Amino acid sequence: MAAILLHGPFNETSRANPTLNFIEKYACTIDSLDLSSTPPSSFFSPFAVYHDAKGDVHISAPQIWSYLSRQFAPFSQIRHAVQEIRVVPEEEGRDVVYCETLTHFRLHGDEEEIVVPRFFVWVVGMADEGMGTDGRWILECRMFWDTGVIGRYVTERKKEERLRAKG
Repeated sequence: MAAILLHGPFNETSRANPTLNFIEKYACTIDSLDLSSTPPSSFFSPFAVYHDAKGDVHISAPQIWSYLSRQFAPFSQIRHAVQEIRVVPEEEGRDVVYCETLTHFRLHGDEEEIVVPRFFVWVVGMADEGMGTDGRWILECRMFWDTGVIGRYVTERKKEERLRAKG
């Protein structure tokens, strides 16, 4: 099977591909920020491996889901705007998904969005019977982004607030 390439947002054509449809559902769940109502096994294998942007490794669906919940706790909104996704089929029904997004973060109590380029590499495979979402789940994830963008934004906002207070 040939690789699939998607430019821009998910659409009817991408939804016809089982792996892209799964990734869209995963992104929508993350963007909803309602991870507590979704079981970790809906998207991650019990033996999944997640490599975060700081080089830490999280192993197992529950540990990954807990990590993601903590990472997104400071935000009132998150939106992943897909720039490009490439799905490369592998053996044994697995797909490697390369995904570039512009992720829009909004901190609690803030009106401005912080827009950060992020890159993900997922290995998506067939889920065990009755598990996953639409018969699929993530076996491995590697993510790449400059996590310092948000820290620098917060630092600048604090400086601006101090200057306004002095005023």
